[in-house]
Amino acid sequence: MRSRLTASLATIAVTSATLMGGGVGTASAQALPPFLPQHVVDGLVSQARAAVPAEVWAAVGSTELVYQDVAGGLREGIVREIDSYRVAQRLGALAPNQDLDREAQAWADRLAAQDAVYHNQALLARGYGENIVAAGTHCGAVCLVDLWKNSPGHNDNLIDPGYRSAGMGIAYSAGGKVFVVHNFAY
Repeated sequence: MRSRLTASLATIAVTSATLMGGGVGTASAQALPPFLPQHVVDGLVSQARAAVPAEVWAAVGSTELVYQDVAGGLREGIVREIDSYRVAQRLGALAPNQDLDREAQAWADRLAAQDAVYHNQALLARGYGENIVAAGTHCGAVCLVDLWKNSPGHNDNLIDPGYRSAGMGIAYSAGGKVFVVHNFAY
């Protein structure tokens, strides 16, 4: 039963990726109908890749469809993705904030230990912003930031013109999920 389910999921994943212009990190290989904006397709592809386990991609023998992290490690990749996104929106890159790094890391560790996602209300009450995401480890930097971009509240934090610095924490649960906490300061 499991192998038939895996094969079925693999077929769906490959078909979806092919129809949406699959490949590593892009969904724009095919022309889109005018009623379907590119950012919607990009978000759907990112979410599909994040939701489908790596073994499903492996079951069809396709390593090129696995969502690859950008070079330089997860933390550096996430920072690079966020800064590039902000610059594309004509906003400045965020300066590193060591205090927020420590707080974000402590919160990420807590969430990973509990295998739960909830916001740090004390941080928010002090006027800071916070984005949190949890995903399988096959979801790299591009995928994780895409999940934030495609969530209105998280996207608002990414492109808030008032934010000047940020801190990040990354932790892994016993079950293998990655938890990323990204805090923002004015």
